[in-house]
Amino acid sequence: MLFLRILGSNAKTVDFSASVMNNPWVCCALAHAAGFLCSALTRFFIFTTFIPSGGKILLSGSEADLQARRRTLLVLEDEVRRVTDAGRVLRDEYQAIISNDKASIKAAQERIKKAEEEVVTLRRALIRELAQVGTLLLNKEDLLRIAFAIEAVVGHLNGTAFKLSQVRRSVLKLKRYRDPLTELFNLLIESIQKQSECVRALSINPEQSIEMASVVQKLEAEIDTKHRELITELIKSVHGYRDLMTMRDLVQAIEDAADAALRAADATTIVALGV
Repeated sequence: MLFLRILGSNAKTVDFSASVMNNPWVCCALAHAAGFLCSALTRFFIFTTFIPSGGKILLSGSEADLQARRRTLLVLEDEVRRVTDAGRVLRDEYQAIISNDKASIKAAQERIKKAEEEVVTLRRALIRELAQVGTLLLNKEDLLRIAFAIEAVVGHLNGTAFKLSQVRRSVLKLKRYRDPLTELFNLLIESIQKQSECVRALSINPEQSIEMASVVQKLEAEIDTKHRELITELIKSVHGYRDLMTMRDLVQAIEDAADAALRAADATTIVALGV
């Protein structure tokens, strides 16, 4: 039984039975009342979610934190994309040296150097972004640590590109060195790609980011093993001091770049655990 109080001149109470509810006028009135209630609740939600300040509408803490995190992750994704491209260019430089394409060698070095400069620019932009959000992001130090780790990777790639250009072509063409170096470069690029996926997964699936970090660790261990094997072979077979020094520096630079990629993946894991 539904009771509806209608205030009139005599202030009487009218008792409507369930049959009266079939009246279209009553249904219409109830629909209008429900619409008014929904509208009121919506306005209440908006004014409790968006806080007015100084004539402007500012996002509440949780929403502002979410948007700041998205902007930060976009910058990090842009950084790792450039680092991944630089890794592929490094392999192109290696192939250009084997084929004695001097123009391609110079172009590859310039592209890697440009990639490093772009990553530095993005890192500076990220610092400004994190400074503006203030205390909204509790883990902004961890996010900045990722940016510096990514920058270190491309820095090692730039150094590797230079050291690669110092090795004599006649030495690189030897099968005993060419095949292990090719494998090391491929493993390094795969490691950098997985580290890139690790960063991109932060905004999609943090658990996948942790899984990718473990893959980077396995690749780094494999690179470390092959690095030691090649160093041992170099000591045994290279007789010239210059060739031994340049080849040793090149192999060590690849190892250092892989270590930097692992550190970047570890820094990403810390953020993923807090997402």
